[in-house]
Amino acid sequence: MPFFNEKKLDELRVIAGGDDVFLQKIGETYIAQFDRKFPELKDAVEAEDAVQTEKLAHLLKGASYSVAADDLADDFEILEKEAETGSVTNAPEVLIRIEECMVGFRKSWLDVFLGKNTDFV
Repeated sequence: MPFFNEKKLDELRVIAGGDDVFLQKIGETYIAQFDRKFPELKDAVEAEDAVQTEKLAHLLKGASYSVAADDLADDFEILEKEAETGSVTNAPEVLIRIEECMVGFRKSWLDVFLGKNTDFV
């Protein structure tokens, strides 16, 4: 399963103009936001708070798309759409999938942008 959308990665590379430090900062910013908001999302799901789940899933979906992490964004969209219905029944299994995918994101972000390992693209 690819972690990144190749077209979006290329767009990020163009925006960065070859500045790997800038790309590193983009990834670090995303990871920091994820680390702040994902526990809140898990708490909202546990509390069966569909409104808060929807808000947080929407936020993290957008952030994930911005770093070309479409698999993560797609899972956040699943959570968002389910929460829109007032339910979070399927959310726990999606949260597990997100956590597993995020492990791969953390491992591969710098490799992809620094050209050390393009297997993840």
